[in-house]
Amino acid sequence: MARKSKEFRQLFYPDSVQQRNPSVTPSQRKKELAAFKSFKQEIENDPKLKSKNTVFVENPKDFRKMSEVLIEYIDPFLEDTDTYQERSSLLEIAVMSWNMALVSEEERQELLKELFSKHPSDPEDIEAEKELQRLMNKLIKRKLKFFAEEKRFVTDFKLTQNSGRFHISVASSFKM
Repeated sequence: MARKSKEFRQLFYPDSVQQRNPSVTPSQRKKELAAFKSFKQEIENDPKLKSKNTVFVENPKDFRKMSEVLIEYIDPFLEDTDTYQERSSLLEIAVMSWNMALVSEEERQELLKELFSKHPSDPEDIEAEKELQRLMNKLIKRKLKFFAEEKRFVTDFKLTQNSGRFHISVASSFKM
């Protein structure tokens, strides 16, 4: 895969950029860390996860950060997102597609069928649904082709924006 531009790394990889690029201010870095800590606390306090005795492991050894994997996964689609809302929507669709790619073909088709079972009557809504289906199919194919070795499900993510920079925190799990 092609090397990402400096600007791309600045938007999504604040840890690595901080070491190489002094333009990431300590204030920006502090806000990004605060956003991550808040997200971590939300995950750790989630009653559904607590009931399953889930343990939060930050950056497990021998695994890439899931946030980096997810950003690489959506990279070809980022140029179409300019706003926080557009980027957040893309991430929601990408996470759903990523997770669908981790289940069997049969289960995936059933999930897609269920997702698109409500047939809109408005022509604009019909076209929007078709576009969503096309995007999800592209993302699923991308996951299967370029990220086949990655078996983690994305259980949650949080996107924050600070001074024009986007930061994503991702919680993931293995299927048991």
